[in-house]
Amino acid sequence: MAERTTLNQSQAKEVEEQLFSTLRQQTGRNIPMPLPRTDFWEKVGMLLETIEMEIHEIYRTIGPSLKLQTMQKRQANVRRTASELARKRIVALMQHSASMALRTEGGSQGQDLASLDWTRHDPSEREFYSNATEQLNKFKQTVNWSGMQMGLAAEEFTKDMRLAPGTTQLDSFVPESGGLTGQGPPPIALEDNSKPIEEYEMDEEEILAQSSEEFPELAGMNPISDQNSKPIIEENNQNHAAAMELAPSRKKEEMDFDAWAMAEAAAVDNESAQSEIVEEDATGTSNLLRIRVIQSIDEPIITADGEINLGAGDVLFLDEMTANYLIDSGVAESASL
Repeated sequence: MAERTTLNQSQAKEVEEQLFSTLRQQTGRNIPMPLPRTDFWEKVGMLLETIEMEIHEIYRTIGPSLKLQTMQKRQANVRRTASELARKRIVALMQHSASMALRTEGGSQGQDLASLDWTRHDPSEREFYSNATEQLNKFKQTVNWSGMQMGLAAEEFTKDMRLAPGTTQLDSFVPESGGLTGQGPPPIALEDNSKPIEEYEMDEEEILAQSSEEFPELAGMNPISDQNSKPIIEENNQNHAAAMELAPSRKKEEMDFDAWAMAEAAAVDNESAQSEIVEEDATGTSNLLRIRVIQSIDEPIITADGEINLGAGDVLFLDEMTANYLIDSGVAESASL
């Protein structure tokens, strides 16, 4: 349970006098009167908690007495005064907000009603005022308040006042509630020009054809069958299969001897490299190093041949990368023959 905050006798007396004085000033006024302090309602709550704690203390120590009855009457009087003041101030705030929001279009600004100085009011009252103004703006949109005040001209005006999507009002950059004027940002209409994205399906053959045109050097890696290069099969199936080979070619075949020579040289180099790899795999000692373990390791390590356990004094043949790693980490030392 949260710790209760109470006031001393002088503070409680000061807050109680401010409560009664504010009620006398607010009575008969249609606008909210400035409060004596910004944390007014918080102090009123602390005053009631202080009186409540005093009543419990008197009842526990003295019991039912005249002093207890006096404190209970004081508590009831403070509660009634706070309730009456809150009701009158809420009505005044609502009346001020409605007078500002529902003023006659074309008349004087706010019907000669000055804006509230929120530095002399409670923050909770300012939050209530902002929420009330927001609800009044929604009410104006629902009943077409501009149309009732300006007629058909308001409808044409609202049609033209459509802003681009993402438009930010100045009130969005003001940290205080209520924005620049204390009434919140005015309602605006945004354009809705969004169109659904068209689904475009492309055939795989078209993608391959475009890639071969944009990157001709890759055309040889993934050859694409050309329909024009296919031999024309005669409808007569009785002809021999060699008839197409013996048929005269429509286009003389051209041979690139330089490309053929380069391809042959590359094939020879690949065969020699593969033979060297096979010889090294057969011997198995071309890249192995001989090491001696000087420090035991509990966990096995992973090498090219699998997992092995290292114990102090072991002499092993390991691949060059693993051996150099163990030597650099101080686990082993070189033991070349």
